[in-house]
Amino acid sequence: MKIAIVTSGRLPVPATKGGAVETKLDYILDYNAEHHLHDITVYSVKPDKPIDKSTKENHYVFIDKDSLSWSLMRKVYRLFNRHPYYDDNIEYFLHRCIKLMKKERYDCIIIANRPGYALKLRKKTTAKLVLQINNDYLNTETRKGSEIKESCQLVITCSDYLNRLASQVICNKEVPVKTVHNGIDIKRFVDAKPKERSVLGLNNDDYVVFYSGRLTKEKGVLQLIRAIKMIKDIKNLKLIIAGASFYGTDSQQSPFITELKKETEEIKDKVVFTGFVDYTEIPSYLKMANVAVVPSLWEEPFGLTVLEAMAAGIPLIATRCGGIPEICEHEAILIDREEVCDNIRKSILHLYHSPQEAEVMREKALKRSWAFDKASFAKDYLEVIQTTLHLCP
Repeated sequence: MKIAIVTSGRLPVPATKGGAVETKLDYILDYNAEHHLHDITVYSVKPDKPIDKSTKENHYVFIDKDSLSWSLMRKVYRLFNRHPYYDDNIEYFLHRCIKLMKKERYDCIIIANRPGYALKLRKKTTAKLVLQINNDYLNTETRKGSEIKESCQLVITCSDYLNRLASQVICNKEVPVKTVHNGIDIKRFVDAKPKERSVLGLNNDDYVVFYSGRLTKEKGVLQLIRAIKMIKDIKNLKLIIAGASFYGTDSQQSPFITELKKETEEIKDKVVFTGFVDYTEIPSYLKMANVAVVPSLWEEPFGLTVLEAMAAGIPLIATRCGGIPEICEHEAILIDREEVCDNIRKSILHLYHSPQEAEVMREKALKRSWAFDKASFAKDYLEVIQTTLHLCP
């Protein structure tokens, strides 16, 4: 197949700045190159540092959003672009991609988590459109959702939860909606060495609870702190909070982070805020912990942090929401979001007082995690496109 991938217009591919969608695309491209499968061209913003991952199979077209011409032409484009779906930066990025793609003939175009792209691409190409959904971006409330779905020949979601939402969107033709669960580099987590506890001011006999993720209200980290405050009979209990309010180091402390730190004043000797931690270091942090908690209060589309904890072999407590149960229904303690603080408290205490059960959870979680290895994900992803669209290899 000859495939084009149109990225988000925000973060680059290769994923030099991280991003779940961008990292996922890296896995697909690495697998494609390793197995010499398809001719794939990626259209992406220019990476912040020079990198060349081009191969015989994979090609990269970079658009420089920092150039003077970008700034000038974007403003001109905005004058004539009526009723945009996204902001003018995203819209102009897509415009540039379309102009560049006209020089080629593709069998299919993968739209990476930008449903609105489909509305313009359907008018500019005869290629089959594949919409990749990593967030709740296609449901019955989505603006122009029916038009978007009808513009595509295939929708791929990362969980059955998102699949159900996308399937409820009614349009004038039958559009297959397929689930391909996300994957990660399982081996990286399995083989990681634990981070030295002393670096974070911890003792070897501390019972360490670990949270990793964005520090935003919907992630439930405030409720996790309150649960830790409720636990009185684990004297050596420590909570590590690894993350920032966005994907990178906060230049200014957000009001919510200020609220979190105020909440910890009574137990500041028990809580460590690491700030943003580079993704490459997360496996070592997890290996250092006794238990990981994913206390999400919203409907997680998938829950990569769940999978990461499982791959590191760490007992896991997570809220029953969105796509999380699909990953760890029988390998973690799943709790309801009602009375979530008390549910977290009870679960931590249960694992603390039941070390044998915690060890069984470790083993089951690690075994289950291999089903979500990056190679399996990439293989399934490309096969779904090929078989559903009846395209030749």
